[in-house]
Amino acid sequence: MELDEKVPMAPLDTIWANEKMNLALFFPSEIRQGIVGSEDFAFTYNREKGQTLGLLKAVEGEPSNLLVITVEGNVYSYIIGYSEELSKLNRFVTRDESIGNEVGGFNKERKAVQMDSTDQEYEVPKTFVSEEKDLETRVNNDNTKNTEEFILKSCASLLKGPERFKRFKRKKGLSLGISNMVYYDDLIFVQYQFGNKSGIDFDIRSLELVKVQGNNRRKSSYQEHFLSAVHTYGMPEKVRYGYSARFVRVYHKMTLGDGERFEVRLKEDMGSRKIRLKNIR
Repeated sequence: MELDEKVPMAPLDTIWANEKMNLALFFPSEIRQGIVGSEDFAFTYNREKGQTLGLLKAVEGEPSNLLVITVEGNVYSYIIGYSEELSKLNRFVTRDESIGNEVGGFNKERKAVQMDSTDQEYEVPKTFVSEEKDLETRVNNDNTKNTEEFILKSCASLLKGPERFKRFKRKKGLSLGISNMVYYDDLIFVQYQFGNKSGIDFDIRSLELVKVQGNNRRKSSYQEHFLSAVHTYGMPEKVRYGYSARFVRVYHKMTLGDGERFEVRLKEDMGSRKIRLKNIR
């Protein structure tokens, strides 16, 4: 996106939060993505079931920024800061607070958006976009090569798009899910989601996608094939308590036969916690 150099930047509204109370933000439509620029702040919302409510908390530290994108594609940007006392515990966000739409560009009345320096904007590859809702979404374009640049753009566009394939497992405050599986040529793009409400930070040791056949109670018929990721996009090493993460891993294409299914296994580093998502087809 490019800013109009002739239009001066308008200051962003500041929202205050602390660690003692939840500041409730109600948006005009369901939240699709929420990003804070500092670990001193936590913005949580229901990623599994669309919801207009987001909760903001903070610990004492330097001001940062909050960027929220709704399912309509409207973008909302705020400065966020810490305050020991809050004058408001609820805020109802109106559509005219949007700084623009991710498709239509910036709202000239709001002028501009401030984004964290670590955020990257990728153009959504046309070759990757499809309206099909079945698991094996395919897009054929003989001129497209599976270069690293293409894979990066495709991962970014997948995170921005709708979640069409939802399988989740919850265990003792942890949640692991797959919200998209997209086949493209000889690759599979898998979008994962991991949430941590366990009360303890979770350091990721490994995340494995396994092709399983047969019943593990019958050792003679049971087989496992571990898929190696050819690319990982946005996967964190640690998911702190109260946070969640969405990321994409890319694998070489692996189709399922009769009696076969995928399984996801997430294990903790320097700990015994693990969570398994079974019977994915």
